Order: sequence, then structure tokens, then C-alpha cells
Amino acid sequence: LVFCCAAVVDAFAGGAVTSFLVGSSGVVLATPLTLPTQKIVYMTSLKEEYEKIDTWLNEAEDLGSFVEDGQTLIFPEAGADPAVYKNRKEDVDSVEPEETVHKVELDVYDSQNYKIRNTSLHALPFPKVQYYTKKSADAITKKEIADAAYTFAPNEAGNKKIVMATSGAERNGLKGLTLEDIIRFATTLDNAKFPDGRNLVLPSDMWWDLVNNNPVLKGQLERSPLTGMIVPKVVEYYGIKIHKSLGDTLGVNWNVATGKKAPQGSVVGGDVVQAGMLFCKSQVFRAGGNFQMFLQDAASNPKGRAAEFGFQHLFKADFQMDAQRYSGLIHLAKA
Repeated sequence: LVFCCAAVVDAFAGGAVTSFLVGSSGVVLATPLTLPTQKIVYMTSLKEEYEKIDTWLNEAEDLGSFVEDGQTLIFPEAGADPAVYKNRKEDVDSVEPEETVHKVELDVYDSQNYKIRNTSLHALPFPKVQYYTKKSADAITKKEIADAAYTFAPNEAGNKKIVMATSGAERNGLKGLTLEDIIRFATTLDNAKFPDGRNLVLPSDMWWDLVNNNPVLKGQLERSPLTGMIVPKVVEYYGIKIHKSLGDTLGVNWNVATGKKAPQGSVVGGDVVQAGMLFCKSQVFRAGGNFQMFLQDAASNPKGRAAEFGFQHLFKADFQMDAQRYSGLIHLAKA
């Protein structure tokens, strides 16, 4: 082919780069160019940052391997246990196993896009890219954790839903959380035949009040490995792993006037008090699906003249069984 004039135009759309050879006799599609290395760096960095974040949510059953096509979780829920006979003289009868197959669509979490001008992109060092991808990973994780905590916490007291109030010394008009409260909580869980794998997640104020004011849990921290770093996050007592959630990020609050869980995002004050929530490992799940990246480079953005990138993650956390939603909540009581 002979062209009177020729030019190579790179078009970037939706993360793909294609090279067009333009001439007087038409347009010839050439071999697609390799995707920018920078995109691979973004995705690799995001996934690594996301997966290394250690949270209490890792205690929930991971059903990510059951996610179909990266977006639908498919898993069975078994029916009732078979009857058991003692010293039966007749033939043992049979029962057809019953199970319910759940198909759960994962929720879509989108991080806000970052827009970087050409002046910032010039000789952009990898640490700066990693910094922004880490912020995206942290932001996505915090939102998923908050949603999981709110889902696992019971709406009100009921069958297989234990709700208790604290009974400790007064601080700022509220009763603190004590070791005796944990014992009373554990006893109630035992009487209600809660399964093992019990995890209690507390906002940091409640966690420090509990741990610092009794020798048993405080001793666990003192005997933690001497690594040169003090990062206390979990203690264990009476078969309950007690996790610390940073600041107010747990987001589970209780309305003492209505006796119900406060709406997600509610502000603590008045009748709304902080609370911790309990879940059993075998009764809940978490499932992560695909990561996706959305990237537009500056050359294909003539108006904004900036590179934009953002991330999307598919995720779901909920109870495994509909019939028995074992859950617990312990909230601060008014003094």
C-alpha cells in the first residue's frame, strides 16, 4: 500500500490503546499497542495494599472462591439435621436432604477518581502512584468493614440475637465496659447455644476501658511478642476474641430509648450510644470479587488535560443462613 500522507494516531479509551495508520486511501488498523506499564503498576499495587490490610473481618468465613464470573456468590445452605434414634427396634427410615442454594450479587464499591495534571505526571515516581492506590485500598476497605459490621449487628434483641448493656463505673455519663460484662455476655451466649468462633468487635474507647481496667486482659498485652512495636488489636477471654476497631470507624450505635440499632452513620449523643457487635465465624461470610480500574490518560482528555484513574471492587458480607442469624451486641448504658 502507498499513501500520499501518513500519520500514526494513538487512541486511548476505556484502558485500551490502539494504533491507527491513516492515509489517503483510508484507515488501516494496525497491531494493538501494549497496555501502559503504569496501569499494571496501579492494579498490582492496589491488590497488594488491599490484601495486606489486617482487620477483624478476616475472621469471617471467606467464600470468595464461590464467586462466579467475579460478581455472583453461589453457595448452599443445608436443611435440618437428621433425626437420631436410640435403641430403635424397627427399620431406620430415611429423609431427603434439603438445601437452599443462595445466589447473592456482590455489592459494587467505587472509589472516587483521582485527577492528576500533566505537570504532576511528569517523571511521576512509583512511590507517589503507590501512595494514591494505597489511599484507594484503605478507603474501599473501611467502607466494606463498616457495612459488614452494621450487617452483622442485630437490629434488636430476639431469637439468637443477644443484646446487653454495660454495668461498669461512670465515665462521661455512661457506664464503662467491664470484664464482668464479658463473663455475663459469654454465659448468655452459652445458654443460647451460640456456636464457637465468637468474635466481639469494640470501638476503641470501649476496648481500652475493658483492657486497661482488669489484670487478665492487660496481662495478655504485656505478654505479647516483644517485636519492638506495640500494636494491640485483639485479646481473648471466655472463648471470645475481642477485637479493637479504630476510633469511631465501626459505626455500630444503639438507641437506648427505642431499644434498637441506630441508623448507619448516626451521630453518638443523647439516646444514641456506642456499641460493639458479636458474630460467629461459621455463621457469616465475606466474599470479594474482581478489582477493576478505570483510566483515562491526559492525551484523550483534551478538556480536562489531566489523567484520571479510579478503582472498583465487588464485595459482600452477610449471614450464611437465613433461619438462624446468631449475633450479639453490647452497648454503653447511661449512668
